[in-house]
Amino acid sequence: MLAQQKIDTIRVFNAENQPIYNAIAYNHQKAFIQNADGGFVFSENLSDSVEVFAPKFHSKSFHPQKNTQLQLEQNAQLKPISLVQKNQLDDLINQAILRGFSAKTYERTKIVPTQTNIPNFDLRKSSRLNVFKNSTTVEIEEIDLNGFEKVNQKMLSRELLSYNVFETYFEVFSQQVFSPVGKKRYEAFDFFQVTSKPSFEVIYFKSRQNISNWEGYIVINLKHRSISDLVLLNRGSYNAWVRLQFDKVQKWPVYQAVTITRGQGGQKLSFFGGGLKFGLIQPRLPDSSEYAQLQLLRILKSQVELPKSKNTRLVDTYYKAKKTALNETTWQNLASLFLSQPPNQPLALNQYIENHNLNGRIRRINAFEQGFLPIEFLDVDLTRLIKVNNYEGFRLGLGLQTNQQFSEWFRLGAYSAYGTKDTSFKYGFSSGLNLNKPTNTWFNLHYENDIKEVGTNAYLTDQRVYSIFEPRLVNITYFYQYEKLGLSLQHNFTPQLLTELRLEKTDIDQTRSYAFRTSDGIFEGYNLSTAKLSLRWMPNSKNIALDNRIYLAEENSPSFSAQVEQSFANLLEGDFNFTKISAKATLNQAHVNGHQTEFTLEGNIGFGDIPITHVFHAFPNSPNKENIINRFSVAGVKSFETMYFNEFFNTRQATLHVKHRFNKFKFSNLLQPQLVLISRHAIGGFSEIEQHQLVNFNTLNELYNEAGFEINNILYGFGLSFAYRYGAYHLPVFEDNLSFKFTFYLKL
Repeated sequence: MLAQQKIDTIRVFNAENQPIYNAIAYNHQKAFIQNADGGFVFSENLSDSVEVFAPKFHSKSFHPQKNTQLQLEQNAQLKPISLVQKNQLDDLINQAILRGFSAKTYERTKIVPTQTNIPNFDLRKSSRLNVFKNSTTVEIEEIDLNGFEKVNQKMLSRELLSYNVFETYFEVFSQQVFSPVGKKRYEAFDFFQVTSKPSFEVIYFKSRQNISNWEGYIVINLKHRSISDLVLLNRGSYNAWVRLQFDKVQKWPVYQAVTITRGQGGQKLSFFGGGLKFGLIQPRLPDSSEYAQLQLLRILKSQVELPKSKNTRLVDTYYKAKKTALNETTWQNLASLFLSQPPNQPLALNQYIENHNLNGRIRRINAFEQGFLPIEFLDVDLTRLIKVNNYEGFRLGLGLQTNQQFSEWFRLGAYSAYGTKDTSFKYGFSSGLNLNKPTNTWFNLHYENDIKEVGTNAYLTDQRVYSIFEPRLVNITYFYQYEKLGLSLQHNFTPQLLTELRLEKTDIDQTRSYAFRTSDGIFEGYNLSTAKLSLRWMPNSKNIALDNRIYLAEENSPSFSAQVEQSFANLLEGDFNFTKISAKATLNQAHVNGHQTEFTLEGNIGFGDIPITHVFHAFPNSPNKENIINRFSVAGVKSFETMYFNEFFNTRQATLHVKHRFNKFKFSNLLQPQLVLISRHAIGGFSEIEQHQLVNFNTLNELYNEAGFEINNILYGFGLSFAYRYGAYHLPVFEDNLSFKFTFYLKL
């Protein structure tokens, strides 16, 4: 990408005349790096012979001006790095991490499709980058929209290459990869000696796991005691070439280049997602002619070392520029031709964006991921269109909510639904006033007349989840009717800490026989006046700030939720005093072999006069039917598949869900099932069970155990789930302890 005098490109092949892409060349003065297409380019004044090395091949010397093609002989011998080399590498990495830096960056991303009727995607931006240890912030100062109406969220959130390669993971096209210079480098990679010269040393590294194709080289400048080059290669489902060149004084990568091309397939790569051909690098099936090459170049200027204190990070990326046009003079003076050349298809791109309504389609893709379909200034709530359960039958509905095209400061919403089995309408209205954009502070009013599952407990601050199938809903039988009026205040103290305070007055009626006895009498219907405070903390989340609004880009592990609910008697005609406290923690542990283990631990406790509508269940998901085939339905995400609906209720309980995900089995680009092992446990208890009349249920006084596995994504997102109930609540009939269901996980 950098302009230089050069001779013909020299390529390396094996004995079968297949190209070798993971080679490196060197003489006694320096090391030479292959280009993304596997070629070496040497300057014309190079007179010395050069030696080429590739793992599992014998090295070979040649003269660049007399050869344009080399063939290497195979050799399986690789020598691990010595303890001295390991200690030296560790010292250089630690020095770079401790320094930290601030820099002005210039970055350009181009996606060049093979189809001539699709224009190039071309994004340029300049930023101020601040890095210290694990804290990275990027302030985008200029961005070239190049035909788009305004800066799109995905233009900022799509991580094509991590700014900080020294973190445990770095990202290539928003996909996490263990870093060869990160904390877990020796767990994830094996390191081997290549060559050691008086002025430099070359180390080769390769993933220790067969499922990962990542490998590369580290070139060390011995004179200045710093890393000179880092090259990462991947030739698998997609092909990636990453090169980082380091400043010998600042010891941070000042030149960062990425090239991504079509690989073996089986994985879709798209900048905007959805079904857009614009910005598509590779479809899932590689036989398609719809593919492109992505190139990114980022250079760093004006580096200044940061003080030795942690950078306080609130958002990772923010954009506050008032103008959208770049200073072309500055860009034309950059040393790189790739950066300095102006876009060559501006008119064609503008016309393509207009003809294909890309601005509107990208907005719909973003909204659809959250379960909305935008139509002008209204969003249709896709979660309310159609549902099925045993009480309502088919629940047909429509939900509408105004979006930012209507107002950025005020929102209105309404929904209505009709049950074909209970033949009744449900409806609700809501409104909200934005008090502060950066803190996402909203004051809301809402009214609902609807039904709700008995014993369910939801956190106000949980992220909205949209799924085509709602796993448990179809089998729920026990609901209560409610009419409530409430107000709430949402506020984010930081982008990582979300809170909501909600006050509600609720009138409740039963859908089946039930009576609640207290010292004040027996209640079938009752009124509740409640206050609820909820918070969610995601310490490692990544956030972007755009137009004074902060968006969640990546949640990341761990996450913690807590909620307190208090019901007041004799306040606004409230009938009962009770308190409910809930807390939940989720940890997702990634392993170097590509496996993932997820732990979800939750505890709930309630005390006071709590009616059955507001106690806790453990999210059972087994229909109350006699044989396993009749119980075949949709498996849940965090539910007990062998626990029957309405079997257990508790006023105190603790649950633990453990999932271990193996790597996908790639039988073909279409067939890539994934095995997941599951272990679930619950224990609880019930206070004052005699208060609840005309209803029968058990309580989890002993440990409930369930084990199982899922085979997900067998075909078109569908899979199978199996679970077995064992331990204290094992049932006498063997079949009653089994669960057999289907799963559905579809990523569009």
